[in-house]
Amino acid sequence: MNNLHLTWLLSGLLLAGPAALASEMYRWVDEQGKVHFSDRPPVEAKAENIEHKLRPINTADAPQPKDTTRHGGDADPEQEYESRQQQRQLAQQQKMLNACNAAKKKLRILQGPVALIDENGKEIKISERERQQMAAQLQSEIRGKCGQL
Repeated sequence: MNNLHLTWLLSGLLLAGPAALASEMYRWVDEQGKVHFSDRPPVEAKAENIEHKLRPINTADAPQPKDTTRHGGDADPEQEYESRQQQRQLAQQQKMLNACNAAKKKLRILQGPVALIDENGKEIKISERERQQMAAQLQSEIRGKCGQL
């Protein structure tokens, strides 16, 4: 418990400011074993001058405030709008590209030997005519989606 009091007392003294640190600082232990700090030595006890052991604290300059705007400086609402529009357009193009690639992959599968499997793992038989219809539908989808890229 004494260490806790000592810590709080020392912290308080160190935070007292430059005026407190400018004068001498003394440390002594009383008859009950309690540690005391003061800027004047006690009359009834032997005190140790601890001024040379103390260091100034918190001498660093305050950090500069960070810029809170997105683009630095004064952000132009029109530029922000244009930027959001471009991001939306790029996202839409990426979505179309993914759909185009998926359709092309399905078409490549249909143009080779076909064996379709249902959810239960059973093979689904399709005729050559059904396969050609599915391939034509995918080619149409590819022209629609990939032609816009």
